[in-house]
Amino acid sequence: MSTASIKPFARYGTEKMLYDVRMGPQAVYHKEMIYIVYQANPEWSKNSSKPLRGDPYIITYNLESRTWSEPIRVGKVPRRDHHFAPILWFDKEEHIHILYGCHTRSGGGTHLVSKEPLEIQEWKQIDRPIWKSISYPRILHLSDGRLLLYYRAFGHQGYWTYQMSSDGGYSWTKPRPLIDFDRDPQEYLDIWLGTYQSVCLAADGRSVHVAFVRLDDRKALRRHLYYARLDPDSGQLYTIEGDRLELPVNREQADEACKVWDTGMRHTNMPAILNDSDGQPCFLMPVSDSEKPWPCTYYFIRRYRGEWILTPVTKANSKWDGCMLRRSEDGELLAYLVTGDQERIHAQNLEYGGGERLEEWKAIDEGSSWEKKRTIISEPGMLYNNPKPVELSTGGVLDGFVVFYGWQGPGNNDNRGMAYLWHEGEWL
Repeated sequence: MSTASIKPFARYGTEKMLYDVRMGPQAVYHKEMIYIVYQANPEWSKNSSKPLRGDPYIITYNLESRTWSEPIRVGKVPRRDHHFAPILWFDKEEHIHILYGCHTRSGGGTHLVSKEPLEIQEWKQIDRPIWKSISYPRILHLSDGRLLLYYRAFGHQGYWTYQMSSDGGYSWTKPRPLIDFDRDPQEYLDIWLGTYQSVCLAADGRSVHVAFVRLDDRKALRRHLYYARLDPDSGQLYTIEGDRLELPVNREQADEACKVWDTGMRHTNMPAILNDSDGQPCFLMPVSDSEKPWPCTYYFIRRYRGEWILTPVTKANSKWDGCMLRRSEDGELLAYLVTGDQERIHAQNLEYGGGERLEEWKAIDEGSSWEKKRTIISEPGMLYNNPKPVELSTGGVLDGFVVFYGWQGPGNNDNRGMAYLWHEGEWL
């Protein structure tokens, strides 16, 4: 396929215009339409005196007519902060909800609802915030129709928590602290520790896989991999063996009961998560090859006969390189990985990763080994990051679709980001 046929659906995006695995969904399928939210600033140019900033936008793609709508700006943010990226979901009356601007110690972001079902032109704001402090919001759909919002409260040394809604997101239960690494410190370093987390609905549709890495906030270093399972109704966390954890889980308890992989001084980042064929969690994540944050290797981690098995897949450029796991309708286990020429990319000093290629890899024997299926995109001078699925409005994913963003290198993307939608070899 020629590069001329590769067209972005959005431009002028900020860093992480489509966010990593901690946040979402940002692309949702509902009634033959794909709704995508992102952050961008079309008013900015290289010669502009205006500061870099990314406001929340929404755009739709009609699968029947194969046409894009015009993008709609739904709000403004006060300053440059890539964490302000929007997420979206639908309620039972088919109103669209957008939450954006979530990254302050004392702010719960802005919650919008479309004035009309399925329409993106007009919005009303919900005056009462979901909670007083939200970062990295992630919406999951439980099998009984309730929504679960998972996020971090109160900054880097804050705790990770969740709330649930039975009315599509208008009202929410109160949060309870789940994981808080600087609580009850046992060692001096504990007072500087936090976590970064990603979640996935378990195969039973009622519980949640929680994967997390340790954050040393003094040097912004992330290490190791931990796992716990959340039962939302009881509010309890359990180990992979089913043992109940004392809440909130601090660093000492997590090291003893939740650690999947002690990486020593090697760097890690939040993993993509999926249910394997037995309903157990499996993970995909970049891990540095030494104490430096690059070069890195993607590892697939799965549970086999009571042990965690670590399988290298291919090289990554940085611990911030994004990845995604999915299982196709015919059962094939697939990984989507950002990679490229490591030495050349390291010289560009990318703050949040990025690679020259997005590749699709397939698993052999449920992940015991991997082989590259194809290169999805590789254009001279371009960098890419954060492949993510298109999710169904009721949960699950739309088979074969991937969204991600890219920008013209070298260096970070400023407001030069471009977003793409890909489906099994075709650019939409």
